[in-house]
Amino acid sequence: MAKKSTYRPEEFDEIDDRPSRSQLKRDMAALQQLGADLAALGDKVVKEAGLPPEVEKALLLIKTITKHEARRRHMQYVGKLMRTFDTSRVRDLVEAAQLGHTVKTEAFKRVEALRDRLLGGDDDLLQELFDNHPDQGQRLRQLTLGARREKAAGKPPRDARALFRLLRDLQGEA
Repeated sequence: MAKKSTYRPEEFDEIDDRPSRSQLKRDMAALQQLGADLAALGDKVVKEAGLPPEVEKALLLIKTITKHEARRRHMQYVGKLMRTFDTSRVRDLVEAAQLGHTVKTEAFKRVEALRDRLLGGDDDLLQELFDNHPDQGQRLRQLTLGARREKAAGKPPRDARALFRLLRDLQGEA
């Protein structure tokens, strides 16, 4: 007499479409971080974001909580509240703020590089800037030469800072 197999593969063919527990935890952590990022933008941004009142209140409360465990629990609460509405607008706000910061940082670095090239003795760049901005050209030359003298003498960089401000203003006009 043959023994009947107890394994039936058709019982295990169902595909479970639910996200895993790990994925749910990652999603919750992302919502908590989104709430923290929004709160870090300031009270004014939180109030103008058009959030449900309880979410707004919870986000404004984040700054007042200093104890680690209390803050952790509150952030879990914020994550729970963030699940109750569409967060795409909040995500756009946070991304726009972070992008704005990135753009400002890149512009700052470009101006800093220009100043460093001028202080390093790049007279071709100085002439190019003089030609492009004839109204500020003389001031640009004076500050560059003064900053070079300060650097050589080891003095405080007063003219170098003024040169940086002038270059930043000229870049802002362009």
